[in-house]
Amino acid sequence: MLNSDPISNELLFKGRPGDPRIGEWVQTISSVPKEKIKRREAMTILGTPDDTGVIRNLGRPGAKYGPDSIRKYFYKMALPMDLNWENYISLYDAGNTKVSNSISETHAEAQKLACQLSASGSTLITLGGGHDVAAPHILGFVQGRREINPREKVGLINIDPHLDVRELEDGLPHSGTAFRQILDSGAIEGEDFVEFGARSNRNSRNHFDYVKKRNVLVMTWESLRMRPEPISEAFKHQLDRLARTHHSIAITIDLDSCSEAEGMSAAPVIGFSAAELYTLASLAGAHPKVRFFELAEVAPPLDPSERSSRIAAELIYAFLRSRSLALQSAP
Repeated sequence: MLNSDPISNELLFKGRPGDPRIGEWVQTISSVPKEKIKRREAMTILGTPDDTGVIRNLGRPGAKYGPDSIRKYFYKMALPMDLNWENYISLYDAGNTKVSNSISETHAEAQKLACQLSASGSTLITLGGGHDVAAPHILGFVQGRREINPREKVGLINIDPHLDVRELEDGLPHSGTAFRQILDSGAIEGEDFVEFGARSNRNSRNHFDYVKKRNVLVMTWESLRMRPEPISEAFKHQLDRLARTHHSIAITIDLDSCSEAEGMSAAPVIGFSAAELYTLASLAGAHPKVRFFELAEVAPPLDPSERSSRIAAELIYAFLRSRSLALQSAP
């Protein structure tokens, strides 16, 4: 049984007759889904509503409200019946990780839940919280995949202006340590990892040196803007490159990579547009090896219109829409 906090029924928005909404389609679960119906793929949402790591990293608090705010706008969206999602995807919501006063305990619980869901064969859609939750979510995902296939090799792309490879402080993580933790764990090697959109003025030389020594591919925002082809082409190339040598791929997006989003601990001024991120989410959803999709750092109290939550909801929609279309067109 999953030991998670269930989401409120108020978030499961219901439309008028003849106007179904995604909130009427999603299924809440108290146990790991085992369903395998024809080509239907299980997709499971898991939130970790904690911003302790953000506060420890001297960021602005508020990300603990992100998961349910994203759900609120996503579940209000119309269910596109013309795509026949329900025939190809089973969408579950596993609720939220139980958050404790100890960030280590919260991370351990998030990792355990991610592992359980991943080991069931489900594709994970995880919601932060601070971006520190990427470490337990991704490590749990890898652990679960290796329960299915001990030889599972996982690729990772982080869409983020920050490298997030700072060292632990007092032996504890914060929102800037996630990818050092992942690399140091050995679950994912540097050659398996792409930092996509890092900003030159958001990271120290020491941190660039660290990822270089670990053989991480860093594609800075500045270098991507200098290329003649669209950002989406560079992203697709990395997806295809990882897919050639990896069994599955994880994508994590820090919403402070979006220049049009305001509600996060480190609000951006320059970054990718919401439309560009929508395209990247669509490309991720269309790729069958992408089995993990994460959104983090949405902090509704810092964004009165909750625009950041709305953008994140659109990215989940883009991911699922593309996955549905890909499954329908599969031979």
